[in-house]
Amino acid sequence: MIATQGSDNPDVALRHAAWFHDLDAWTEYWDIYHPETHGRFYFGDGNGEPGLLTKLLPREQRPPVFVAWTQMALGIVDAQDFIEQVRVPDIASAVMEVDELVARLFDRHFGDPSDPVVIADYLDALFQCAIDSLPPATERDAKIADDDWRKPTAGRHMIESDLMWFAWAFHLEAAHAIVGKDKNHQRRSLQLAGIATGCPANFAWRGHRRTRPEYHADESTAQLLRERGIQWASDFDASAAEIHTLFRIREWGQTD
Repeated sequence: MIATQGSDNPDVALRHAAWFHDLDAWTEYWDIYHPETHGRFYFGDGNGEPGLLTKLLPREQRPPVFVAWTQMALGIVDAQDFIEQVRVPDIASAVMEVDELVARLFDRHFGDPSDPVVIADYLDALFQCAIDSLPPATERDAKIADDDWRKPTAGRHMIESDLMWFAWAFHLEAAHAIVGKDKNHQRRSLQLAGIATGCPANFAWRGHRRTRPEYHADESTAQLLRERGIQWASDFDASAAEIHTLFRIREWGQTD
């Protein structure tokens, strides 16, 4: 068994699961928990509300701003194209509206992102999500019909699609490109560090994609990721650079 900070404490595990439940309740499962939003924080409702993520993330199309991020991460272009794309007014508005929602939820579930205790707690939450060790989402699973496309993953708190780790990083980098080091910078830095450690944990434990060769599904890797996450939590640029490297490994199997 991989020893982690919150894995042996049921109360901590349930609190971590609640964070991911809340995020999903406003996005993928909006129709069940927040029907008043009409899918605004997702890809819309197919009936007049287009959804903020439609402007940002690939689904039926690949928005230019997301393509610009992938090309920047791969080192094909420099950051300027991404910055220009993300500062287009309707794109910037969508990015910041989602960011404001995430900020409210983070404050509710974790608190001060500069607190060392909160930093360790958040990184552990992302690790538990990554290796699929959070308590099951039994209440949500019971609400999802058997023929619903979400049914296979409704009972778990985890990120199933490997690309979604990078989509989350894209959004944090987009917000940073718009507002820089504002009052939410430390929270974004911590969240980006969580991706820089959670993504490779997911790939190593779950085998979804390639990751750094030194990462394996064992306690030494868990400890290494924990140490690196704490360092990266206050260094947004270092986390972003690491995520770009992980994306290149995902795409090419190498760092350049």
